[in-house]
Amino acid sequence: MNNSFSFIDLFAGCGGLSLGLTQAGFKCKWAIEIDPNAAETYRYNLGDHIICDDVRNVDTKSVPSADLLVGGFPCQPFSLSGLQGGFSGKDGDLFNQCARFIHDMQPKVFFLENVKGFANLHNGYYLDAALSILSSFGYRVDWQMINCADYGIPQRRERIILMGNKIGSKNVFPTPTYERISVKQAIDDIWQFPDQFANNEPMRHSPRIIERFSHVLPGETAADAMRRDPSLGQAKITKQCYRRLIPDEPAPTVVANFITTTIHYSQNRNLTAREAARIQTFPDSYIFMGYKTRMSWQKELSQFEQIGNAVPPRLAELLGECVLSMLKGEHVATEESKSTRTLIQGYLFDIGMEHKPQGRGRTNTNRGRTSKYERIYVEIEKMKPRERYTFGSALPQEFFDFYLGAAMRRRSIRYEVMTENGKRLLVKL
Repeated sequence: MNNSFSFIDLFAGCGGLSLGLTQAGFKCKWAIEIDPNAAETYRYNLGDHIICDDVRNVDTKSVPSADLLVGGFPCQPFSLSGLQGGFSGKDGDLFNQCARFIHDMQPKVFFLENVKGFANLHNGYYLDAALSILSSFGYRVDWQMINCADYGIPQRRERIILMGNKIGSKNVFPTPTYERISVKQAIDDIWQFPDQFANNEPMRHSPRIIERFSHVLPGETAADAMRRDPSLGQAKITKQCYRRLIPDEPAPTVVANFITTTIHYSQNRNLTAREAARIQTFPDSYIFMGYKTRMSWQKELSQFEQIGNAVPPRLAELLGECVLSMLKGEHVATEESKSTRTLIQGYLFDIGMEHKPQGRGRTNTNRGRTSKYERIYVEIEKMKPRERYTFGSALPQEFFDFYLGAAMRRRSIRYEVMTENGKRLLVKL
């Protein structure tokens, strides 16, 4: 195996990305994960190069350089089934941390993974902003939506991949094989020989739940069965909960709470951690640490949550093979990427925002458009060190999450933002 190329892994979780990239031939030099149980799983299976901390606390100067930077930043703020808080939601600022590491460390290639909602939410606002931010660092940036089922992975998991490079290469994504693997093909041996597999203890369901599950048909939910047969009970169950897998089809997306979203295709129970790990393409030798499930007062991630949050190792391996071919100079770029053209037409002007600026801007790249916040940027640029700038109350959170930081980086301005008497202030350093 050729480990001449290296990577670092942000938001490493239990190690799905790192495992796949290692299988592709990369060597991990550094990884970070905030959850102790997930970090313990990673360390047990992949090595001591992971640290358990909040990525916000890390000085990028302390991180070893690498050819590739990867990160599956938290998806909950962008999930169409969640609160949709975006950059302003809980942990929505963590894309900024990816951007910070890319800006400071300048890897040759990076790729980031998130749910499809990152591309679709609010008419693509967050995707457009991300492409502009990353392109501004000098990278050719592209994106692609990937359905894992099209790549020999036994689940219909749709994820967006953002990829960028500054080595004069095309951004290369895996070619679909359309080799569909059914959930029965993937896990049929596990329930037949349960004692041969680690992390394979099934849930202990009550007789009433087992009876209810026994009436759920393939592709149907427990709620469907209860509507068809009221004698099964009147429990409030949403349409997303307790859906029986269809044996001859790929599984639906394995999510962090898959223990409440799926019923085994032939058994009247939920999936075990090992069955879900197999669907996620983790090898059977990969051991998950921590408790199987967790109670509401427990903070660390359970085995089920670690597995559901992970990037499928097989997908990471395929992406790693693409990046290796790029690093080896096998794909010379012949034209600008779509996102690079977007940058040339006007970085951080009115992308994704309902704004029609008047007049022409000050820079030579906006082609007749001016930034919505250009006046603010110019005023800050003229300030002397330690002078303060007070922001208006109408500015959206996205201004502070993305636009301000990117504009200041472009102008090489160091600053600190604080709140004083209910107002946002900037102090120029």
